[in-house]
Amino acid sequence: MLHDLDDGKKREITEGDYVYFLGVLPPVAYRFTWNGERWGFGFAEGADYVYAFKKEGDKFFAQKTNLMNPNECGLSLEEQLRRLGQPQKDDTEQPRASSWIPTWVKLGKKNPWIRPANDPPFNTQSFCECKDETELLDKLAHGNWCLGQAFYLGDLCFVQQVDGGDEWLTIKQDVPFESISFGWIIKDEGRAAAQALLERLRAASVNRCRELDY
Repeated sequence: MLHDLDDGKKREITEGDYVYFLGVLPPVAYRFTWNGERWGFGFAEGADYVYAFKKEGDKFFAQKTNLMNPNECGLSLEEQLRRLGQPQKDDTEQPRASSWIPTWVKLGKKNPWIRPANDPPFNTQSFCECKDETELLDKLAHGNWCLGQAFYLGDLCFVQQVDGGDEWLTIKQDVPFESISFGWIIKDEGRAAAQALLERLRAASVNRCRELDY
């Protein structure tokens, strides 16, 4: 049933499904508001998105949210909602950069090098937003960051894969596509080369990044 909900649409479900997901694991949330509706409880297993469930009269409904399991990402649903902000009335507007963080957490949890991070653990608190390319390059050039430390600018994110190292998992929106050693590039080829690479990454489409054509 969860696979059927992956499209993000609200669906009517059976009472049996409702009761099953209420009892199979302890809910990660009770009585919360999301997408303008009040939901009875939230279900999530591991580093995954929360599935919302509710009863309306004699009918039962479920919908996949864009919120991460708070037990895994380290942020309550309320704090995630605050960071995501209210939905824009104009669907053509670009989402806030921070709205990608739950997706990046999920991708990082799947990465075999980032997943073991425990001091500190890898969660939403691992991410630091940079105000511009200069600040981002300063961070990436600094070196000696802990495993799982992440920096982002817009929809482009870099997550450290080696404790104290220089191997940045590079993610564009929901696509992890490269491992880049910015410290080495700056040291060996100069900051201008790193700046040019960063500009290409920011300008490239998601599909071009996926195909390593940037």
